Amino acid sequence: MRRKLLAASLASLCAVPMLLSSQDASAIPAFARKYGTSCYTCHSGFPARNAFGEAFRNNGYRWPGGEDEDKSKQEQMKLGTEGWKKTFPQSPWPGDIPGNVPLAIWVRGPLVTYTEESTNPAGNLVTKSNLNYGTGGLGAASLFFGGTMGDNLSAFGQYNLTNVSSNSNTNTALSGHVTWSFAPGVNLSFGNGFTDWTFGNAIGTYTPVFPTPGTGVEFSYIRGNNGGFKITGGLAEAGTSAGTNKLDDIRYVRAKYKFGGAGLLSGANGTYGNEYVGLDNHFAIGAEYVSARETTFTTGNFLGAGDFYGIDASGSLGSFYAGAAYSVTNSPSSADDYDNYRVEAGYFVYPWLKATVDYRNIRSGDETRNDPTIAFGATAHLRANAYITATYTAHTKERITSTSNSTQDTFLVQAGFAF
Repeated sequence: MRRKLLAASLASLCAVPMLLSSQDASAIPAFARKYGTSCYTCHSGFPARNAFGEAFRNNGYRWPGGEDEDKSKQEQMKLGTEGWKKTFPQSPWPGDIPGNVPLAIWVRGPLVTYTEESTNPAGNLVTKSNLNYGTGGLGAASLFFGGTMGDNLSAFGQYNLTNVSSNSNTNTALSGHVTWSFAPGVNLSFGNGFTDWTFGNAIGTYTPVFPTPGTGVEFSYIRGNNGGFKITGGLAEAGTSAGTNKLDDIRYVRAKYKFGGAGLLSGANGTYGNEYVGLDNHFAIGAEYVSARETTFTTGNFLGAGDFYGIDASGSLGSFYAGAAYSVTNSPSSADDYDNYRVEAGYFVYPWLKATVDYRNIRSGDETRNDPTIAFGATAHLRANAYITATYTAHTKERITSTSNSTQDTFLVQAGFAF
């Protein structure tokens, strides 16, 4: 069965390029419209940020080099006059807001989903194999918002809508933050979804290796005209319970140093190996420390964990990129100690076609053992704002423990678009 599934997966991946035709990229979403540019300016295939996109975020969602006003193609609407700065605090401090509604939408979902059958240790069938359309290509959507408010304040986030069983039954979740930029590269953010371990990173190896902080505050200090360094620290809740969660459930600090390539703050200089998708030739290393209260993780992949120590490395050369991350825990109970790691690599066959491989050795939920997986994928961007991706994920262990049901390999074809 696994051999048949793998063959079907590879055949589907080979068929992806036939779906494509060439056309000039169009600008998406809200930030792309503001600057009148393609989404490839900031993304090496949405949603992964490229070198310039990272610098854009490090500047508080403004064009690097102090050129935000010059590069903007949409005029900000003034709230007050410059004279108010002289009469403050007797008058409000003047500001401005985007001249157009700063919203965008991202729609995505599965087109085909296959899950392998599962058996118990005696070999008896527990779950049949299943092939279906899942929730469909329109099964999930995110409403993005993003813009600047005056010289220092900016906001970015997304409101997620996920189909559960019907078009009228949805789950919703908000991820977003407000950033105050004291100076370029000196930022204080409030909210969530702003760390280096969350959505949109060029190399996603951090995501399952470290816990994702909840609502909190984060300070970042970035420097780099060519390469550079970034130091980040924050306090965050692990949930939203008024009775149990505290503002410092999770404390974290991370340091990153980038050798060569575009500056972490300037978004310029360096050598671009693939200019169409913004891949710059570079190598980066990082180290992180995460501390959690003893009762913070009571279930899931990080059950019982207290302190996390980790290292990571990433880089790109030409059309190839790769990254790796490793973490080890120091828990109140030594029985809960474990380590996680992930290795990821990708290659742009063409600027619109990317092949990936992703190996994860991550703790499996409440189990005391890891569940290693390897995933092969391909993503084709039909346009700059529309894509289709196919992924085959295989578990390298037939069973996580001797008493567990067998693991289930999966094959998934997804599509998405944004405007």
